[in-house]
Amino acid sequence: MKYIVKLFIVTLSIVILTGCYDRDIIDRKDFNHSLPIVTNLSVSQQNNIATITWQIPSDISDSFRRPIEVSIQVVEDDIYRQNIAVFDEATSREIEIDPAKEYKFIVKLLGFLTPDAKEDGFTDRVFSEGVIIEL
Repeated sequence: MKYIVKLFIVTLSIVILTGCYDRDIIDRKDFNHSLPIVTNLSVSQQNNIATITWQIPSDISDSFRRPIEVSIQVVEDDIYRQNIAVFDEATSREIEIDPAKEYKFIVKLLGFLTPDAKEDGFTDRVFSEGVIIEL
């Protein structure tokens, strides 16, 4: 009898919890704001300092507040280590590294929509696609 009650409670819980989200919201793809990718991405190394440089495209929509930020994800020996934010539309960043290890840097633009461009139900924070460079 206890087994049947437990089975009933588990089954009921599964049925209730699987109906607790709206799949239409998750699948909605009509968000009309995007950022271009960074261009002219390069990396150089001097001892234990990696210098990453890039260009921010000029064709960024007026729907985004300025200045645009840059996000750099640091992957060391295939392990995600940190995320570095670069502000004020800077076009380079020095990062301390271990010269004995391999690195990948994923560089993305990050913009925030203006109040007029923000859509209900969507975030105002938009990332571009990432561009990967290895060292």
